[in-house]
Amino acid sequence: MKRIISIVLMAGLSTAACIGDSPYDPQAQCGTPTNLTFEKVSNTLSWNMNTMGEGYYEVQYGEQGFTLGKGTTVVTYKNSYSLPLYQNNKYDLYVRKNCGIDNGRSNWAGPITVLAGNTTTCVQPAYATYTKTTSSALSSTFDAAVSWDNDGVSAYETVLTISSAPPASGQLAMTGQKAVYTGLSKTQTYNFFVRKRCADNTFSTFYGPYPIKWN
Repeated sequence: MKRIISIVLMAGLSTAACIGDSPYDPQAQCGTPTNLTFEKVSNTLSWNMNTMGEGYYEVQYGEQGFTLGKGTTVVTYKNSYSLPLYQNNKYDLYVRKNCGIDNGRSNWAGPITVLAGNTTTCVQPAYATYTKTTSSALSSTFDAAVSWDNDGVSAYETVLTISSAPPASGQLAMTGQKAVYTGLSKTQTYNFFVRKRCADNTFSTFYGPYPIKWN
């Protein structure tokens, strides 16, 4: 009897999860971004900030008419992103909010179809964030995993230093990878720098210094 009741309850929950305005629907807990706008000079897509829960935004773009799911996806923690587009080409742009495991992803907003005003294939990274871990509270060291705005295509060079001056060069981090640093001193403040490698093997200017520390 208990097993039958459990099955009935689970079926009820599964049915509720299919209803768009149900509290069980993860998309109902993560509001869809609104007011998508495009600035042609910098090829920047922006939208209204969704304050419902923590998380980040996923922007997907491609040539006009592309099928959603087959475009290029980039991630940002801001409510805007300067896209690597080519001048006078038309693109479709989408954005959605990722509210985390508990609240899921929102529906996609868009598309909006835009005409790129300039070629912006070598844009300086504009954001970085990091997570930190340690083996124990008594340890004198910690590890940091750093991520940044990534266009999903390019390679980047990263540097971690105690200096605040932009470095001359960095270590290559391939597309989509994070920069992971281990054995960092909990009493030291470090500075992170990242730059984009462009299609012609030149580089953008470095983003940074971005401070990384234990406390």
